[in-house]
Amino acid sequence: MSPSVTLKDIARAAGVSTAAISQALNDRGSMRPETRERIKAIAAELGYVPNRHATALRSGRTMTVGFVMVDDSEADRRAELQRARKLISLVRASAVHGFTVTVLPDSNPDLISGTTLDALYVPDARGNQPLLQAAIARGIPIVADDQFVDGSRGLSIRTGYDAAVRAGLDELERAGAKRILFLTEEGREPRDEIGRAAYEIWSSVRGREPLVRAVDPSRRTLPRLLTEALSDGADAVFAGAEDGPDVYLQLEEMRLVIPRDVQLVALCTTDCAVNRRLGVTHVCIRPDLAAEAMFETLPAALLDEGPRVVDLPWELVPGATTRPPLTASLVAAQAAQSVKAP
Repeated sequence: MSPSVTLKDIARAAGVSTAAISQALNDRGSMRPETRERIKAIAAELGYVPNRHATALRSGRTMTVGFVMVDDSEADRRAELQRARKLISLVRASAVHGFTVTVLPDSNPDLISGTTLDALYVPDARGNQPLLQAAIARGIPIVADDQFVDGSRGLSIRTGYDAAVRAGLDELERAGAKRILFLTEEGREPRDEIGRAAYEIWSSVRGREPLVRAVDPSRRTLPRLLTEALSDGADAVFAGAEDGPDVYLQLEEMRLVIPRDVQLVALCTTDCAVNRRLGVTHVCIRPDLAAEAMFETLPAALLDEGPRVVDLPWELVPGATTRPPLTASLVAAQAAQSVKAP
C-alpha cells in the first residue's frame, strides 16, 4: 500500500471529479450507493491511505489525547498497577484510532496551557482539581473514571465498582448470609471509597450493621482480620480489594469449610482467571474498556454541549464459594426449625 496515491489518482481511474471521490470516501452527499461502492473499491485497489492528520487539521482536531498521571509517592503497588493498565489500554486504543497520547503529571497544571489536546483522560479523580480546571478553562473535553464531569463538554465513565459491590452483596444475601464482612484495603483510593460507600448504603437500607476491615497492602494482617470478623459473627466475606484468592486460601488454612462455614464473593478487574480456577464466586469489572468507550463517544463530546455518561460492563460469575439461593420453602423450614428449638 502506498500513501502517495491521491484523490486525483482515484478520480482519474474512476472517471469522476475529486469532489465526488471525497464525498464517496467520507460517506457524504447524495451519491448512488453503487457508485459510492465502486469508488471505494477503486481506492482500495490503488492502495489509497487517507491522511488522518491532514483531515484532523481541516476539522480543527489534534489527534492527541492527554493522560493524567497522579504524582503520588505514597501510592501502593496495586494503585500503580491499575494506572499502568489504564495507560496501556489508552495507548492501544489510541493507536487503533490514529491518536497519540501525551502523559501529563497532575502536579503541574501549567503544562495544560502549552498543549493541544482533543481530550484529557483522568483515570484517578483524586488531587486533580487544578489541572482539571485549567483544561476546562481551555475548552478541552474531560474524560474521567468514576467522577461526574461538571463542564460544558466531557465524558464520565462509570467503571461499575458500586454496581458490582451491590451485585455481590445481593448474591450473598440470596444465599442466606446474615453478617457480611466487607474487606477493603488501607489507604484512600477512590475505587475503595466507592466500594465501601456502596456497602454501607446497602447495609443501611437492609437494617444491617456494617462490618468493615481494611487489610494492609502486603496482606500480613489478613489472618488476624478474618479471625476477628468471624468472632464478631461474620458468616460471609466480600473481598473488595481484589484479594479473592488470598482470602480463599486463608479461610482454608483456618480449616473452615467453604461455603458451609463461611461464604465468599470477590471483586476482580481485567483478569479473573485465578478466582475462576479456585471456584471463587466473583464480580468481574472491566476498567480497561474505558479507553475504547472514550473513543466511541469522543466525536459527540467534541461537538455537543453538555456532559455525557457511559457505563462499562461487569459480570457476576457464580462459583463454589456461595451456596445456592434460598428458596421460599427452605426459608420457611428454617424458620419452623428455629421456633421448635428450645
